[in-house]
Amino acid sequence: MPRSYPRARHLFLLVAGLYLGACSKAPVSPEAAKAELLVGHWELTQTDGGPTGGLQPAAPAEKHELVFTSNKATFIRNGVATASSTYSLFQANSYVNRCPQTFLAYGRRSGQEKEFIERISPTELVIVEDYANGLGYYYTRR
Repeated sequence: MPRSYPRARHLFLLVAGLYLGACSKAPVSPEAAKAELLVGHWELTQTDGGPTGGLQPAAPAEKHELVFTSNKATFIRNGVATASSTYSLFQANSYVNRCPQTFLAYGRRSGQEKEFIERISPTELVIVEDYANGLGYYYTRR
């Protein structure tokens, strides 16, 4: 066999590897995975932190909900929408814990908070205000 045969075989393997690599799915970013879980209707069950630092159950007389669609967040209090805006997710280091977190960029509760998703699952969402004495908001999916 001619000496060029091993080179041809290597070239074939290289081209085949590039072709197969181009067909594979790109890895899912943390933001994309959280965005998918975020979409839905969430009801506030409790808060923690703040000036008292303790765990507080949600007030039964004042029902707070948060609804995420693929591009919009709506705040609801006692069945009435109080605010609505588009949102996005991004990675940044937290002031509170100095670790990378997935932050929400949207119309905030009071216009001042910087909030990140501390935990999210198909049934639970925890959003934390990223400053000293900030509140943690605990939601369950409705």
